[in-house]
Amino acid sequence: MALGWEKIAPRLLDRLASAIIRYPRWFVYPQLLFAIFCGFYTATHLQFDPSRDNLVGGDKKYHQNFLKFKKEFPLSDELVVVVESENREKNRQFVERLGAKLEADTNLFLDVVWKGDFNLLGPKALLFVPEGDLAELKNTIRDFRPFLEQFTQATNLPSLFGMVNRQFLTASREENAETTAMIKALPALERILAQASDSLKRQGTPPSPGLTALFGGDAKSESAMYITFADDRIYLVTARARKDDLNEQAVPRLRQLVAETQLEVPGLNIGITGEPILELDEMAQSRRDTEKATIISLIIVAVIFIYGYHETGRPIKATLSLIVGLAYTMAFTTAVIGHLNILTVTFAPILVGIAIDFGVHLITRYEEEIRRGLTNEAALRKAMVYTGMGIVTGALTTAGAFLAMAVTDFRGIQEMGVICGGGLAICLVPMMTMLPALLMRGRQNVIDHAMGKALERRAKVENLWLTRPRRVIAIVLATCVAAAFAALPHGKKSGVYFDYNLLNMQSEGLPAVVFGKKLITSANKSVLYGAIIADSLEDAIKLEAKLTNLSSVASVDLAGISDMARILTENQSNKLALVSQIKEATATIHFAPLDLAPVNLNEFRQVLFGLSGYSQLALPEIPTNEVALRTAFTNLHNVILTLEHQILMSPSNEVSTKLAAFQQALFRDISDTFKTIRTQDDRGRLTVDDLPQTIKQRFYGASGKYLVQVYPKRDVWQREAQKEFVKEIQSVAPTATGTPVQLYFYTSLLKSSYQQAALYALVAIMILVWLHFRQFACVLLALTPVTVGALWMVGIMGILDVPFNPANIMTLPLIIGIGVTNGIHILNRFAEEQNPSVLARSTGKAVIVSGLNTIAGFGSLIIAKHRGIESLGLVMAIGTATCMIAGVTLLPAILNLLNEKGWTIKKPSGDNAQSTAGSGGTEVKTSTVNEP
Repeated sequence: MALGWEKIAPRLLDRLASAIIRYPRWFVYPQLLFAIFCGFYTATHLQFDPSRDNLVGGDKKYHQNFLKFKKEFPLSDELVVVVESENREKNRQFVERLGAKLEADTNLFLDVVWKGDFNLLGPKALLFVPEGDLAELKNTIRDFRPFLEQFTQATNLPSLFGMVNRQFLTASREENAETTAMIKALPALERILAQASDSLKRQGTPPSPGLTALFGGDAKSESAMYITFADDRIYLVTARARKDDLNEQAVPRLRQLVAETQLEVPGLNIGITGEPILELDEMAQSRRDTEKATIISLIIVAVIFIYGYHETGRPIKATLSLIVGLAYTMAFTTAVIGHLNILTVTFAPILVGIAIDFGVHLITRYEEEIRRGLTNEAALRKAMVYTGMGIVTGALTTAGAFLAMAVTDFRGIQEMGVICGGGLAICLVPMMTMLPALLMRGRQNVIDHAMGKALERRAKVENLWLTRPRRVIAIVLATCVAAAFAALPHGKKSGVYFDYNLLNMQSEGLPAVVFGKKLITSANKSVLYGAIIADSLEDAIKLEAKLTNLSSVASVDLAGISDMARILTENQSNKLALVSQIKEATATIHFAPLDLAPVNLNEFRQVLFGLSGYSQLALPEIPTNEVALRTAFTNLHNVILTLEHQILMSPSNEVSTKLAAFQQALFRDISDTFKTIRTQDDRGRLTVDDLPQTIKQRFYGASGKYLVQVYPKRDVWQREAQKEFVKEIQSVAPTATGTPVQLYFYTSLLKSSYQQAALYALVAIMILVWLHFRQFACVLLALTPVTVGALWMVGIMGILDVPFNPANIMTLPLIIGIGVTNGIHILNRFAEEQNPSVLARSTGKAVIVSGLNTIAGFGSLIIAKHRGIESLGLVMAIGTATCMIAGVTLLPAILNLLNEKGWTIKKPSGDNAQSTAGSGGTEVKTSTVNEP
């Protein structure tokens, strides 16, 4: 009959101890070299995957719908620059300058959008304009015709304002077409000169003043051309990386261009956001948080170890063995998974806090046996056989809790389970091979014999609950009831609930998050929308009729372009007639070749002086009741004085060059605009094929399908509103997708996956504990600290108003594995000596030190700026502490009560462990006392 595990394991551990005692170097130097190789392999091959999409398994129907949507309409990958100030002109200057830079960087960026002018809309741009506005444009061109004819002959700023001066000189006092046109052009002249003056103050290439510089118009009408929010206080520039895998290069380049533009237009509040930026920034923040947490946890663990054992030698050896195990785990992660994501990036500090426990228990038992008078070899052998059984079972138990995640439906959780579960098993290797070899050497083995009697003090403390088991059980039950009350909703307390809102997990001070929230709060409608793909425009319109009747829907758009469906389907015969008339009116408007030379400052100053004089001479002729006209002349005169002063006070070469750049931007913009108007296609109605790509792809997909955007009435970051919205739009279109749908199913799947993992972990752990002790009562006893500790944890969360969320719900399977490990070590020692006392032995000290180390490992995450990671660290630190307290107080009290009634735990294999511990020619001395 084959030997059972409880008989095989002690023999294997004994043989391993013999090999380590005989050949210690074989277990140290090769592992150090292999750890170095693992570090190099990881550094050169491990990737970081910031995409949330890759956290979900591709077999999920809702995720497949979302991937099809992204492939058809890639706009969810937009990079967004948010420009904020009260000064519309500065906002406009910034987006114009940045937009031009992004357009020029064609290697990284495409689909750059910051305004919707005629040049962007293409050969049928005028058909986008409402019919009434087209008629007004026709009249404006007619009224400005005399001024335009003068403008077309100009090649630079001096020639333009020289012609203006000649118009003033020849202007009649009687009202006629030319005089009227000149008066209407006064605001345009003022704006052109003001922009010229502004260009001298700034670095970089100046933008054109815009079409309103020619035709006039207030700032409000001009801002309508741009993408604005919050009453034009916020302007946007959007772009996309040329390919998805270029985002990691495009985002730093975008930041660089933004920084350059900020030097040109200072005094604005600028930030970048968008899904790719949020993912990259949160991943980077998580990496910084976890790297910092890993270092802090290693330091704290070492300090706890050193303080707990009043020495440095063995803690440093254990820490070195842990670092080797982490190097192995990193290489394992690189080889098996290949990347880290927003969840798995936290694995290092988690393993630091848990894997160090293996060394704590081994060293503590080794020290105890040395104090009892055993030789170094005998102490190591006994520690590895007796405590080694508990270490291996505990490691497999906690690893099993993690590996239970690997059988869930959530890919990110699966990867976390594989990395942490496999990592714990891997870290066990150097802890059970390299660390014992290191323990055999060093002066500390001599010093240990002379250590004091701290165990007696711990025994007195432990007697407070060991001698009063019934009272302890009653107190624990009372605190469990109090914890349950704190966790349940009552009064103004909402109790402990699951917070589905991912906004509450983001890094609060992260610029991408801050500016993302600005857009959410400043937009006049939700920035999140449901997405439905329709096969045709007619189907899209039919869907709109159904969707607008839903109680949770605020509006329905075709990709947010207002009334696009109606523009494409309306009767456009009147518009086509107006376009023809506008083309006819501009057919003869052709601009002279542009002067590319630097501006002749003497000539320019002369024409400015003349224009200033004409504006001053005109003022006495204007009736006092013509306030607007008098103001126009006064403003023109003042801006001329400002510009003349700047020209005089600045280096002439610099001024002439900057003015040349400004005049080129102005003349090119106006020339291109009139060319676009002059060449408008009036042969037929506007169709989808006529739309420019940057607009068409917002509602017309790569394969010819149409996008219907459905905007919610309520805040779909909130779970109830989200659920109602998703259910309603999917009742109309079952394949509806978009961010609200993804959020709903993503968080639901994540929550259910961790609950599933907790159940699997519980079953796996119960089987492992039963295999170890072969008594069902031991399974219940091992789970007791977990049950009580988890209830206390939830109660404390209720008191602190800390909810569960998609990050800290990871505690469900982990707290089971970590808590049961304490029970296993305590039960293992009870089975060995039939004595419930643990604090008076190495086991209690090891449980406390390992518990503090685990708290340090998870607690180091509390410093994280990512609030999800912070909450994970807080909840796990609380849960580890409560399970540890329950383990060293309640469980020994229960064991003492059961022991009084004659119940006990069978030794794992009779006295097999005792016999094997003494094999190999090493005598094992036994003692009935705790200390020499």
